[in-house]
Amino acid sequence: MRRNTLLVDAVIAALLAILVLILAPGLAVVAIIALFVMVVCAVSLVLDLRRGRSRRSSRRRAPSPRERPRRVR
Repeated sequence: MRRNTLLVDAVIAALLAILVLILAPGLAVVAIIALFVMVVCAVSLVLDLRRGRSRRSSRRRAPSPRERPRRVR
């Protein structure tokens, strides 16, 4: 499923890039748009990495010895 999603995203990105190159009045405008898209992607990546780290750290935390229930024999 992930491979199909990646393929669809790549095709959409390629079509949008071709469309922008054809319709934009100049390459400078295309470069500005590309920089903006790259900044948005970088911010999204950083936020996703932070979210993933906080989830992993909260799941992996083992209870302290005081919190573990003792066995009754």
